[in-house]
Amino acid sequence: MDSMKEPDLNLLSSSEFSPEKYVRDLSQHCVGGPELRRLRKKIQSLSEETNSTLKKNVYQNYMQFIDSAKEISHLESEMYQLSHLLSEQKSLLTALCSTSILGDDLLLIRRSEDKGDEEKKQEEINREKFASILEKVEGCKELLQVPDRTYLYEGPLIELDPVEHNTLKNIQAYLFSDGLMIATRSSGGVMKYVFEVMYELGSLAVVNVKDVGNVKHAFKLLIFPDTRVFKCSSGAVKKEWLDKFDQAKKAKMTHDQQRRESASEKSPSRSASIDSPSLNPFEEVEEDTEVNHPEWFLEAPEELDVCVAQRHFEDALSLLQRALEYTAHVQQDHVIVEVQRKVEQRHNHLTEVLMKELEVRPDKSLQGGLGASRRAVRLLIKLDQSNQACDLFLKLCTRMLRIQYKRVKREGSTSMYVKHLSSVIFTNICHMTEEFLRNFPDSPSCCSAYIVWVSTQLSQFTSQFVKQVFHPQNSVSTLTECVYIVRWQCQRLCNYGVDLCYQVDGVLRSPIIKALKETKEKTVESIRSKGAEDVWIPTNLKSKNALFKFLQEYVEMGLNLDSLITGDVWLQLTSNNLSFTKMFINLFNDCMKLKTREILYAIDDTLYAVLDAQIRHHELTLRDEKEPEQRKFVTRNAEFLLTAVLGLCQKEYNEAVGFPCETLNRIQMEYSALLNGISPTSRYTRTKYLDYL
Repeated sequence: MDSMKEPDLNLLSSSEFSPEKYVRDLSQHCVGGPELRRLRKKIQSLSEETNSTLKKNVYQNYMQFIDSAKEISHLESEMYQLSHLLSEQKSLLTALCSTSILGDDLLLIRRSEDKGDEEKKQEEINREKFASILEKVEGCKELLQVPDRTYLYEGPLIELDPVEHNTLKNIQAYLFSDGLMIATRSSGGVMKYVFEVMYELGSLAVVNVKDVGNVKHAFKLLIFPDTRVFKCSSGAVKKEWLDKFDQAKKAKMTHDQQRRESASEKSPSRSASIDSPSLNPFEEVEEDTEVNHPEWFLEAPEELDVCVAQRHFEDALSLLQRALEYTAHVQQDHVIVEVQRKVEQRHNHLTEVLMKELEVRPDKSLQGGLGASRRAVRLLIKLDQSNQACDLFLKLCTRMLRIQYKRVKREGSTSMYVKHLSSVIFTNICHMTEEFLRNFPDSPSCCSAYIVWVSTQLSQFTSQFVKQVFHPQNSVSTLTECVYIVRWQCQRLCNYGVDLCYQVDGVLRSPIIKALKETKEKTVESIRSKGAEDVWIPTNLKSKNALFKFLQEYVEMGLNLDSLITGDVWLQLTSNNLSFTKMFINLFNDCMKLKTREILYAIDDTLYAVLDAQIRHHELTLRDEKEPEQRKFVTRNAEFLLTAVLGLCQKEYNEAVGFPCETLNRIQMEYSALLNGISPTSRYTRTKYLDYL
């Protein structure tokens, strides 16, 4: 096969590749559907390989981006230190030039007073802005109570879809010295806006978006792993937003650098000289109450971002737990509060990522099965998200069960289809039960949710089962076999402590009773039709070999016919009675397989009606017959039904149910006169059989 027909990455990724030309040439060279399907599978495998390669490159480039950002941050801090030193030297030289010989410090005093007045004015503006925001935005009270947070800028924005660039919603954005708060319009209530999210300033990147087509005056916010696009009302507003973001980032970086420098310089030196003119040995030195926190704790938020990006979820969880243990055993200060807030954001983000791992999506592959979900479920449980993990796990089970259900094709007989379908459904539910018990060993609420889920799936299966099995075309034997298969499969769940057999019996009760009623009516009508054509003569089995096989068949049913043999091949029973006996024994066995306490009355009524119709035929014949020999023959056939057949059924009924059948006893009493060759002139009036249980 030439290269045109055998796809590879070089061919499909070349700049000169034309899909139309490739498909046209492919259809000319390929012969038949199998080759096209093989090539389609090959292209799909190449697509999956390309997707996995792209994902790996994304994670790898993201790590390089983080490393580069850290290096740039260090370089920027060093440049700031150099600029700070130069500024200090410049101010020192200026101060020396303006210093009076007499030591007049009036100018410095005035400057410090002006600076203090400016700080008070800025604090007053912040308080007013915060009060205004609290009146407009619902749910942001705690976020605005962070110390050292200052208001910078605000304004309305329109959020666009990152891919399609369609308008999603109108928002109100607030920029602070340490983060960006986004609020959406309220649909009702007193507040005008509702708090949506607060992004830390250090965790987001602002990217300008060029004006292309309908997308104008827009910029992007990159917050791993999401991207959000916002549109401004004009180019001037967009420029103002970008400038404010740049100023806020620089100010935050400067503040963080100064805080680190002051933390390193504030440790008191015990080796200070007493002769130093700047220190008085008799003055009390103020103790520095600020605690130097370990470096791993201060860098925990960034390390959590790296772990999540690399999908090292276990490392992220252990770092989260370590940070929480540290904050629980140290004194609270502004550094602890700030890191706690960042760690809490990473905690929520890790939870969202793990939930997406279990999320059911149309494009998600389920090749790994439930085993692939163990990791996410286990980590969500450790994050105290057991209920959410259970809910997502059950949705995943539902999706997999539906896929397995659709794969079962309706082929062959009804019983074979039901056997295959029930085996697939209950086997998968058993495997899911094992997986559930492994993931949620000690969770009563999750166990309750799982029982409800199994009950729901079982209800859906039984409703489909009733529609496909219980219709007039299927015989009672077929129905019995299908019901027996489903009950046996449902018994498998009892091994895991899930007993829902009562639910299956409850759903099947009405269809079974209806089927028994229809069977009773059809069988009684058939008995009457055959009775009108009955010829009262013994049965001739032609040969001894045929007679032996015939007797052996009835022995397997539990009946011995040796006493009824006359001559070599004659049997003192009519062919009508022999066929009825086989039919009635099979019907009795099917009823015993279907039996439950709730439908036992319907079974008794069916057996009574069928047997009564056949013996009634004997009674009417005996009443009209005058010949002694013929009356004796009819009596012998009736005796066979009332003693041998009825006795066998009564014995097996007692063994299966635990007590004798009253309706069969009633038949024996009603027709006891037939055993003496007498046609009863009156019988017990038949009353409607009620449930006696």
